[in-house]
Amino acid sequence: MPYLYETHLHTDESSRCGRTPAREYIPFYMDHGYDGIVVTDHFYGNTSYVPDKSAPWAQQVDAYCRGYEDALDEGVRRGFKVFFGIEQQFANDEALIYGPDKQWLLDHPDVYTWGRRKWFDEVTAIGGCVVLAHPFRVRDYVVKISLNTCVHAVEAYNCGNRPVDDIYGLAYGRRCGCPLTAGTDMHWTARATDLYGVVFDRPWESVFDYARAIRRREPFGLRFPEGRGEGQPTPLERPYEYLDAHERPVPWDVSTLWSR
Repeated sequence: MPYLYETHLHTDESSRCGRTPAREYIPFYMDHGYDGIVVTDHFYGNTSYVPDKSAPWAQQVDAYCRGYEDALDEGVRRGFKVFFGIEQQFANDEALIYGPDKQWLLDHPDVYTWGRRKWFDEVTAIGGCVVLAHPFRVRDYVVKISLNTCVHAVEAYNCGNRPVDDIYGLAYGRRCGCPLTAGTDMHWTARATDLYGVVFDRPWESVFDYARAIRRREPFGLRFPEGRGEGQPTPLERPYEYLDAHERPVPWDVSTLWSR
């Protein structure tokens, strides 16, 4: 029996860009055959971060976790799984982070100052994982495509991307030898034309089941529309940089994605 999970989702309560209240996601995803969702609201580095940054840290964490907690409460009531995640923006790149929870955030009041490497090391230490989100996405805020290598996997398929963005993301993930993931990047069920996700042959008991599968490179399936990621790439619309493990730009030619 396959078990389908949403890996990338934003709530109205805890992401300024979210439009669907957290509780409404539960019946929606149940109706579409999902076993669970991961709520990944935008964290401190993004302009969609909801809490008042001048407030005490505990108050910020409470506000940030509200969407997840509302979804979890509804999920418990209906017998549907809800897990906690984070989407953190650095400069031009964003990462989906799985493993930390509310108490972990409270215990790390300086987390908003961390760079890519610090996040990667700390999340790795607790058995979690970091996924590079929609690496070739073009948006107004993306001045330069930053290919962050302090990650365990690459989100190759993202519903919010243009098809050409996923062509690049898939090729990049394959070229780097990283596990590949898929997520809807859900903001509003009313505009959900397609649903993405990951497919497991066993149910998750915690988000660490997902992290372990990625870090151990265990096989799992991906849900995305047929033909997504296929086709010929067009020229990149932004300059790009490849960052090493110490967050330093190093020479790299994106055209090598298609070399044998």
